[in-house]
Amino acid sequence: MKKIIILFAAVVMSLSAMAQEQGFYGNKFLDNWYIGVNAGVGTGTTNHALLKNLNFNAGLRLGKLFSPVFGLGIEGNVYFGNRHGAILNAEGTHHLSTGSAIHYSQIGILGTININNAIAGYYGEPRKFEVFFVPAFSWGHNYGDNVPGTVLNTFVNKLAFDFCYNFGNDKQYQLYLEPSINYAIAGIEDPKTDGQNVQQNIVRYNINDSYLQLNLGFIYKFMTSNGTHNFALVESCDQDEIDDLNNAINELREKSEADEGRIVELQKENEEVKQKIDECSTTVPEPVEEIIEPSLPTVFYQVNKAVITPSQESNVSIAAEVLKNHPTYKLIVKGYASPEGGHSNNTSLGVRRADAVKNMLVNKYKISADRITAEGCGETDELFPIYEFNRVAMMYLVKE
Repeated sequence: MKKIIILFAAVVMSLSAMAQEQGFYGNKFLDNWYIGVNAGVGTGTTNHALLKNLNFNAGLRLGKLFSPVFGLGIEGNVYFGNRHGAILNAEGTHHLSTGSAIHYSQIGILGTININNAIAGYYGEPRKFEVFFVPAFSWGHNYGDNVPGTVLNTFVNKLAFDFCYNFGNDKQYQLYLEPSINYAIAGIEDPKTDGQNVQQNIVRYNINDSYLQLNLGFIYKFMTSNGTHNFALVESCDQDEIDDLNNAINELREKSEADEGRIVELQKENEEVKQKIDECSTTVPEPVEEIIEPSLPTVFYQVNKAVITPSQESNVSIAAEVLKNHPTYKLIVKGYASPEGGHSNNTSLGVRRADAVKNMLVNKYKISADRITAEGCGETDELFPIYEFNRVAMMYLVKE
């Protein structure tokens, strides 16, 4: 059995290395955590009628995915039945005690291996239907001591497959059906007996020391730093497109440097106007918001994405520096989408692109959120003659 497990793991790791040629966003420590609950029935594997000796169980699972293929988690289950099980007494017979409402509990570490992604690769979001191989090692405890020779503590190896259905707007929810076989491979006898070691003290895999289990579970995957609930692939770009974007960025940077001098001039003019108003009247009119053109550097996005790549973050840092140096100014961020996608998606995409800039300014550069207004402006092909360049967030300084 152990040789089969090792061989299977080696094959899956090899296939995974072949399938995951692209990088992905969303693998920080706090990314790709999930929580779930499950419930089902279990019974001893041999020497009895399976359907007539079912025991109910319920559990909780907490885990993290380290890649689209591999993950680790912690799972605990409690068992409420006292029918035929896999817990042995000194004579080698199966028994679960009747001393309490919870007759048996089990907690341990499990691994998750996504068979679909390991073999066929990961393409940016989970498939609707997936299969996981789930091996686990757990500590089990029998709460009853009314049967002489009861094995109170066991070391359990679970081998399971999770047949999963992913749903939700971002496939953040998962239902799974998990059949498993659980081997009690080692145990400690009740010290109240004659002290003789039971057969279970020897580490082994024996079908007579196992039980079958069928559970139905529900999982929720938490939001990640890439703005979704899953891994996001890093998309490669055409070199010509990269060169065009770099040229556009350089032009905008030169334009931004010229604008800094203009901002200083406008500040002086503004102070002069205020002084003249004070001289002419003691009543000062309500301040009027004025959008100062030209804009700050533009943030470009990949197709159908709202993630700010490292090459574009420097444009956001320029806006942050200007806001820090000029505390009387505010910023309006307008997000746009190029017209090739669906209208409803483009409307949402524009909002998310504007929000991405605002969130980076607030969270990374510590700019006050009330100084930034994010607006989604939907789809357009009029900002730049090359339609791909219209996947942008434009930044405008505002003077109150």
